[in-house]
Amino acid sequence: METREKIMVVVTIFMVLLLTPIMFDSALASPVPDTGQTKCYDNSQEITCPNHGEAFYGQDAQYITNPQSYTKLDENGNDLPDEATEWVMVRDNVTGLIWENKTDDNSIHDKDNAYNWYDAQSVFIATLNSQNFGGHNDWRLPTVKELSTIVDSSIPYPGPTINTAYFPNTVSSYYWSSTTNAYYPFYAWGVDFGGGLRRQRQ
Repeated sequence: METREKIMVVVTIFMVLLLTPIMFDSALASPVPDTGQTKCYDNSQEITCPNHGEAFYGQDAQYITNPQSYTKLDENGNDLPDEATEWVMVRDNVTGLIWENKTDDNSIHDKDNAYNWYDAQSVFIATLNSQNFGGHNDWRLPTVKELSTIVDSSIPYPGPTINTAYFPNTVSSYYWSSTTNAYYPFYAWGVDFGGGLRRQRQ
């Protein structure tokens, strides 16, 4: 089977963290998925998307590039139909990144399991790698840029701002990335899927 780099996402609940998906490495050498943004704004409010030559023309909502697209995968990484009711991983068809699918079954993949940033890597991901989850032992946390690629900005607050047809157990909360603050490395960046914003936590 072709080796693919994997990563995991982690969520925070009540100042504690809880893991979720997976992705790929470094500076997004692959295409960037569309944000899903569908609304236009002026300096203070939502507006009808302007025409070429009008003020505020050229907003994200006026361009659709690389629409988000996902494929459900079984425990061996095989493609499943969209109608599948059980799946273990999700492949982002735009970036090629593979994400863990959270569960609600009290297993290690359960959406309610909570970790701090250190344990997310040294406990949760270490366990997945030791168990060869999905046939791979190279799971890791995503960078904050990678994590941001699965945000669906068409979904309003309180979210979750993600495609729940593929990530049904994502919580509207904070998910860790592997990216630390450049000046304060004891802080790490993550994405709040309650609104799709990047934030830092200690």
